[in-house]
Amino acid sequence: MALELGFVGRRRCFEEARRYVFELAYGPRDVTIVDSAVGGAGVALDCSGDLLLQLFLGLSSALSGAVLGVDLGAVRNGVVMVWRGNPLLHAVVPAEGLKRILSGVKGVSEISVGFSPYVDPSEILGVLKALCGAAPRVKLVDESKASRGRYWLRRKYPGLAEDEIDALSFVLARGIALDICRKP
Repeated sequence: MALELGFVGRRRCFEEARRYVFELAYGPRDVTIVDSAVGGAGVALDCSGDLLLQLFLGLSSALSGAVLGVDLGAVRNGVVMVWRGNPLLHAVVPAEGLKRILSGVKGVSEISVGFSPYVDPSEILGVLKALCGAAPRVKLVDESKASRGRYWLRRKYPGLAEDEIDALSFVLARGIALDICRKP
């Protein structure tokens, strides 16, 4: 059974949130995102602020055990959130946006990061190490091995950017779990 995400609030805010949320419905659902101007129970969202950051922070807190997928790029980075096999959020962000998301999430069980000879994951290793309290596992995934699932994901989610497809494929692929949180 898929988790249903709903939204209660102003239509303009709903339309912007829908750009980042997989299958967001208008009205209350299993988990409801609530426009803070309207009020009510659910994951609060201030529509005048950084919606994407608030969505990642709010849903990671409300749905503990979520997994993040990160596709590192030279200019753009894909990031997705999946909870119990249900893709929830997707975005393409600059390096600073990715650092803000990774620094603010709470309750994430794993972060799957793609690596290739063209991208150096050590650039965000410091940010990932700072997450030791928030995410118990960091998984490095070989991009060339994860690429086998891209065709299927592209067909299933045709509206996603290439970076988002890659990030989603990293969540689903096998990788090497790193224990970067252990004290020496």
